Amino acid sequence: MSFEKHGKGVIATLLVHADLIKRGYQVFTEDTSQGIIDLVAVHPETGETRYFDVKCLARRADGTKINRILKPVQREFEAESGLKIELVYADTETYEVQYPIRRKVAA
Repeated sequence: MSFEKHGKGVIATLLVHADLIKRGYQVFTEDTSQGIIDLVAVHPETGETRYFDVKCLARRADGTKINRILKPVQREFEAESGLKIELVYADTETYEVQYPIRRKVAA
């Protein structure tokens, strides 16, 4: 993996981490570089717990966003645990964080 790609991924994760803190969540990070979940966020007032896979926002040559999907191991984890992993996008150029509409876990 190139330093540029790894560096962008680290920046994207830090952007989302900071954004979640601003939204009132306590945020916990993974302890490996290849985990199936990048961040776990817990809202101390509501008890809501959210699980995130952070993606660096990428665009095609025409400017449209490249949407990502969960990896098979992540979908399997969801099915077995009943937990939902949310994809969240961070733009490392504008520092914008995008939370797509939350989806239901596949049964």
